[in-house]
Amino acid sequence: MLAGAHTLADAGADAINVADSPMARMRMSPWAPASLIQERIGVETVLHFPIRGRNLLRIQGDLLAGHALGIRNLFVCLGDPTRIGEYPDATDNVDVVPTGLIALVKQSLNQGTDQLGSSIGEPTSFVVGCAVNLGAADVDKECRLLKKKIDSGADFALSMPVFSPDVPRLFRKAYEERHGTLPLPILVGLLPLVTARHGEFLHNELPGVSVPEDVRHRMASAGEATEQAMGLEIAVELGQQLRGEAAGIYLMPPFGRYDIAAEIVETVKASVTR
Repeated sequence: MLAGAHTLADAGADAINVADSPMARMRMSPWAPASLIQERIGVETVLHFPIRGRNLLRIQGDLLAGHALGIRNLFVCLGDPTRIGEYPDATDNVDVVPTGLIALVKQSLNQGTDQLGSSIGEPTSFVVGCAVNLGAADVDKECRLLKKKIDSGADFALSMPVFSPDVPRLFRKAYEERHGTLPLPILVGLLPLVTARHGEFLHNELPGVSVPEDVRHRMASAGEATEQAMGLEIAVELGQQLRGEAAGIYLMPPFGRYDIAAEIVETVKASVTR
């Protein structure tokens, strides 16, 4: 993990997102690796903080522990349901929705109190991110939800992966038609394709994600020997095209391939400075 973080930092990544048991699979609690990455690699982290399976008491305790370890950036989300993971019988209780947690952090903890209004000694200083699905089937609902998150105090948003610069552009237009100027910086998800089969799976099985036909055709036409290179080429192109549509890129290394992510970071950042 630390070697992967070092690779990304050396490539020029500005921050490293640390997930919390993605796909509901048992993994080390993320504030430990987030703290280790900041301490040993010297790059800021974004702590993935799902509300899944946490009661209100534990949520606040976990946040204070993360703050004590020097973590300042949070990504608040619902989290993957336990029924899809390795422990389907584990409880999945939710005491507070993401908008409520954003408000709790920004309006209580960052003001020096807990949810009950009791003093926590001194204020925290969290920067809070939220999730957004730029390709949601129900755009009106997604816009309303994002507006609630902004009103609750969200500082930035991370999106699901997109495969066309049209997706964030059309979402912004839809939001601004309904709610006025979109003030929130959005880091657009970028997931490099590894194989043609990978692209077909994302297109058909991942809700809210659409891989355009021309992208799937390019992957299929590449052939097995050059599929990965084609996926890298497409990701770099998209990263460059997104510069005018996004505040940044939320790069998702496919299958733990930090080398692929690092190459995209280096190439896209180099094109910005030219």
